Amino acid sequence: MEQFDALLLVAEKLLSPHGCPWDLKQTFQSLQPYVLEEAHEVIEAVDLDDDHKIVEELGDLLYTIIFYGKLAEKTKRFSMEQIVTAIKEKLIRRHPHIFGDVKVESVEEVVSNWDKIKKQERSSKKAELDEIPPTLPGLVRGQKILKRVDKAGFALIENKKDRKLSEAELGEKILELLLDANQSDIDAESALRKALASLMQRFREWETPS
Repeated sequence: MEQFDALLLVAEKLLSPHGCPWDLKQTFQSLQPYVLEEAHEVIEAVDLDDDHKIVEELGDLLYTIIFYGKLAEKTKRFSMEQIVTAIKEKLIRRHPHIFGDVKVESVEEVVSNWDKIKKQERSSKKAELDEIPPTLPGLVRGQKILKRVDKAGFALIENKKDRKLSEAELGEKILELLLDANQSDIDAESALRKALASLMQRFREWETPS
């Protein structure tokens, strides 16, 4: 795409020897906060259902990825082509029902195949929960952990599978918990991290019994 190629040239110029002084000082580590910030701004724009804002924020997020790629090329770590090739090959590999001869009848089968392929791809024997990034926001990480342990058949303290809430009802319940946290002078994020750590420990003991 012509505009994408033009954007790559802009990134190259900014990172050239006579480019932008700020850009030239950046490292993989210094760019980390911007990845999180731009991703959260995309989420906010989607919540607002504002197409103009979504386009703008997706552009910012895209440029952050390009910045990483061009910085990697400059420092001879890897190339933009490797990034694009890696995701292209992963998508093809994980969609054998589209690019291969696997037959599926439902979304559930698609997800099941995806999980099986992911397990086959693991270069090392990682535990079920080790692939969930510890830097995710607490609620996002918590939901992912709960889905994994539930899917693995680990019995949670209280099973509420049959109980369905609307998004609004759930939001109100979370607000109530935050009010409880404030009234009890408890850091809600810290409390969640500790509860998740305890759950993960119990799950690992269940997953690998002695």
